[in-house]
Amino acid sequence: MVSVIRSVFGDLPLGAGTMEKFQLQADQLGVDIISSGCTITALEVKDRQGRASDVVLGFMKNLIPTEVAPMQGAAFDLRKPAELGKHLQEFHINGFDHTFRLKGSKEKQFHVRVHHAGSGRVLEVYTTQPGIQFYTGNFLGGTLKGQTGAVCPKHSGFCLETQNWPDTVNQPHFPSVSSNTPLAHSTWW
Repeated sequence: MVSVIRSVFGDLPLGAGTMEKFQLQADQLGVDIISSGCTITALEVKDRQGRASDVVLGFMKNLIPTEVAPMQGAAFDLRKPAELGKHLQEFHINGFDHTFRLKGSKEKQFHVRVHHAGSGRVLEVYTTQPGIQFYTGNFLGGTLKGQTGAVCPKHSGFCLETQNWPDTVNQPHFPSVSSNTPLAHSTWW
C-alpha cells in the first residue's frame, strides 16, 4: 500500500509563495520531499530486522575523479570504503560538491555502494551516465529540521546524482551528451 500526503511546509521569503511538503509512504520506504527544488528532506528505509530509520552518511567506491591529476591517496580517492566523517577530517576538507567521472557504458553498470554500518542498510547506484555528482550537505547549518523535528547540521546527509559532466556542451573533449540515454536506478537492500 502506498500513500501520499500533501501539506504546507512553509512560506517562501519576500512573499514568493508557499513551499509544500509531500510525504510518500510504502511498506519498505518513506520519503519526505519539499517543493523547493524537489528536495528530499528524509528518506526512511527498513534494515534487516525491519526497523525503519533515516539513511545517513556512508562511503562510495569505484569512482574515478574528473580532475586530471593523480588521486591515489588524496581526498578525492573514494574507490575504497571510507567512513565519510573521518575522511573529511583526515584530509581537512569542507565536504564534497564535485562530479566524479565514471566508466560510462550503454548498459547500466554498478558504480557506487553506500553502507550504513549501524543498521546494515546498503544503497547501490547503477547508471549509464558518465558522471555522478557527490554532495555532502556542506551548507546545512542546523536551521533545517528533518523528520520528527530532528535538526540537520552540516554534513548530516548526502546526495548522489548521476549526470553528464558539468559544462559538457562547451567542452569538446568531454563525453557526448545524449538525450535518449537511460539515467540510473538505485537499489536498497
